[in-house]
Amino acid sequence: MPVLIRHRAPMSPAEYDESAPPLIALLKQQPGFLVHVAYDDAGGFVVAEVWETQEQHDAWFDANVKPNVPFEITQEVIDLHSVVKP
Repeated sequence: MPVLIRHRAPMSPAEYDESAPPLIALLKQQPGFLVHVAYDDAGGFVVAEVWETQEQHDAWFDANVKPNVPFEITQEVIDLHSVVKP
C-alpha cells in the first residue's frame, strides 16, 4: 500500500539545502520511491515522501538518513488510497 511519510526535524531550509543533495541523488535510485518534497510550516521544517510501501521507506531511511543527518527526526505515516503519476 502506498504511504506518505512526513518527517519533521529541527533544521532550517538552509541546513536542508546543505545536507540534502547527496541523499537525494541516492534517493532517486531507490526501489519504491515516488516523490520527495520539502517545506517550512508553522510546526517547523518538513520533508515528505511518497513510497510504494512503508518497508521500502524504512529500509532506505535506516540505512541512509539516520547515519547522515544529525537531527532528531519524527515521522508520521499516512496510508494512501491512490497515487497518480504523470
